Amino acid sequence: MKKKIYTPVKPARSYEEQARRLTDLHGLQIDDLQKAHRILSTVNYYRLTTYGKHLRCEEDPERFLPGVSLDTLYALYQFDMGLRHLLLPVLEFFEVQLRAKIAYHLAITYGSLGYMEEENFRALTLPNGSLIHRNLMGKFKSEVRRQRSLPFVRHHNAKYGGKFPIWAAVELFTFGMLASLYEIMREADQRAVSRDYGIKPEALSRLISASVNVRNICAHYNRLYNQPLAEQPDLPPNLRAYESDRLFPLLLALRSVCGRERVYGQLVRGIAQLAEDFPEADLSLCGFPPEWKRLLSGAMVAEERGPSMDDSKKME
Repeated sequence: MKKKIYTPVKPARSYEEQARRLTDLHGLQIDDLQKAHRILSTVNYYRLTTYGKHLRCEEDPERFLPGVSLDTLYALYQFDMGLRHLLLPVLEFFEVQLRAKIAYHLAITYGSLGYMEEENFRALTLPNGSLIHRNLMGKFKSEVRRQRSLPFVRHHNAKYGGKFPIWAAVELFTFGMLASLYEIMREADQRAVSRDYGIKPEALSRLISASVNVRNICAHYNRLYNQPLAEQPDLPPNLRAYESDRLFPLLLALRSVCGRERVYGQLVRGIAQLAEDFPEADLSLCGFPPEWKRLLSGAMVAEERGPSMDDSKKME
């Protein structure tokens, strides 16, 4: 069998060499070498250049379009960083609220420790054949050991022999673990939780998965701008025209479940300010349509969610 020959790893380069390579090889405009040094020492070359993938010449993808500068790429990075910072509070609100709803339902339905019993959940398995519930409980025990210095963990270890009721246990679940917990809940239990959000269990499951994916991107400072996303939420029929593999569908779906909350309004206002501060950013590359402000403003929330219980009573 012929041995595969790999391309040699590129050599390390100084900031000056990086700047020269960007101008000479890639055609990037750099007007101030001192500023370029400062930018490249703040955001490394490898990360920064990914923001210009859509700004390359079609006939020569190695070179940037005329007029594209290092300042352009840095502005796109700053826009992306700001976008991640705006999203995290909304994702936190959704995650913390979801923890509360799942914990409450499981506690009332199965008791404080019922979440530990396999028979209270669907027997779904991982690709390797192991039960998701068993795997989840293993991860939970690992979190208990890892977070043993937290006051409430010390309290439950000392007073209750390491037994955690669901309302305490869920505070040690990562968002991914919470997604797995909802996935294996019985259908009636899933419906009870999703009913609080006014959506079907399948839609809530997809919303959770999409939110976990974006939350992980934000938490690890990865790129959201002009980035396809592997997980997407379901949108109601009147919004399906806005489906894509980018960020905007998730913002629409989150609006349907927490659009009335102040934190969501701060997100919408923040994106508008970011777009004004960084005109280099093209929101359409994140799936935003021209009418995005109206769609995210909340003006259509009541119409799309249907009448509330109070509204229904008024209509009778």
